[in-house]
Amino acid sequence: MSDAATETPPVDSPPPVIFRSDGTRIASSEKVTIEAVDFRNPTFLAEGELRRLRSLHQEFVRAVASRLSSLLRSELALNLGKFETQSCEAFIDALKNPSQISLFRVNPLNGVGFIELPPKLATALTNRILGGREPAENQDAYLTEIEIALLEDVIAIITAEWCEQWHDEVAMSAHLIGHETNPRFIQAAAKSAMMLVVGVDVAFGRCEEVIQIAVPLSMIEPMIKRLNAARERDSQRTERNTTWRNSYDDIAIPVHAEMIAARMTVAALLKLKKGDVIELPASALEATQINVAGAVRFTARAGQQNGHIAVQIGDKALTSRK
Repeated sequence: MSDAATETPPVDSPPPVIFRSDGTRIASSEKVTIEAVDFRNPTFLAEGELRRLRSLHQEFVRAVASRLSSLLRSELALNLGKFETQSCEAFIDALKNPSQISLFRVNPLNGVGFIELPPKLATALTNRILGGREPAENQDAYLTEIEIALLEDVIAIITAEWCEQWHDEVAMSAHLIGHETNPRFIQAAAKSAMMLVVGVDVAFGRCEEVIQIAVPLSMIEPMIKRLNAARERDSQRTERNTTWRNSYDDIAIPVHAEMIAARMTVAALLKLKKGDVIELPASALEATQINVAGAVRFTARAGQQNGHIAVQIGDKALTSRK
């Protein structure tokens, strides 16, 4: 007999026993993805809440694009890009050093929000405010105190329009509380605090960058609750007061699908002629608006179906504009 101990073959551990919410057991042959969840720090908003918030921020981006174009007296293209929730630690770790980070508060909400502008974009904006005809060459550099002071006009527009999107719920005002260039020095929120992070894609001349806006979920939680309550009241009011009559079936109502094709100066508009091509932004098809009898009622996605131009109805519009 050999003195060497005989190796015992490894024993496969039995599959975990998993049950559905109704108490039925999931078969071991079914493919199941298990993810860790920290219930003390919920990471996700409900799907309906995310859709409503995204629709609200699309309006916010359009308003900011209009006001910044007026301030800079130059064409500035903005599109809503990243829209997600993540921890404050993950958001800050992903920021580059240096970055131009502005911290702001909103009364009467609790918490501090962040607006991050890449140095290349910040330099291009301040150069234009100072009267430069062309955006500055791309460069990563710290801004001077004068440039930061000029940039505060841009930050004021962004925060004012962000507050304006909630004006139907409660009056709010934003206040800039400071600037930072090194993300590691930011201590305005706990590392585990969950943030709503909004990425705005910016095209300004040769400069293409992303502005990031991050606010703690705890900061906007009261506003989300008000939005949900208002939506529920509207739904109950509609169900309670609406009585359908057969005579309504044959009423013709004009329905239009609208999208923002482009923003251009009056001088550029006057130069348009037959055969010219206007390039649509990548998000134009995703941000189509359905106008019913003169009021925006739905957001939709434009495309093709069976050889015809078609729109797929998405969420109801948060506000109806005449």
